[in-house]
Amino acid sequence: MRSNLIIYSGYWNIGLATTLLCPPFYLFLGMNINQPVWGWVISGFLLYTSATLIIGGRDVNKYGSLIVYEALLRFIASALLIPAGLLYDYGAVTAFVGFTDALWGIVYLKTVPAITERNFSQLLLDKAE
Repeated sequence: MRSNLIIYSGYWNIGLATTLLCPPFYLFLGMNINQPVWGWVISGFLLYTSATLIIGGRDVNKYGSLIVYEALLRFIASALLIPAGLLYDYGAVTAFVGFTDALWGIVYLKTVPAITERNFSQLLLDKAE
């Protein structure tokens, strides 16, 4: 089964990746990345996860486990980005991105089990039953 919401989140990642490729964009938004190479590295990861989400969202039954692991990555990113944006000098937009990562992670963990009719453990282990 298809999930347009998961597919949309993949396109959201493409937008973030594009922003991080161009220092004037992220500086304009108030993100403080001290070396452009870090934005480019993160952009590469975002493009990979974009592909994972777009392809996975087209067939959640087949790729549900990968999307659940993407949810876990979102929570890790959130745990790093929120403090970086609020407590360190990375900018409030960085914290906002962290909050959106947490929200996407929740969406994935609610959507994938509902579509696949598998529980969290089954999805983590890529088990059908």
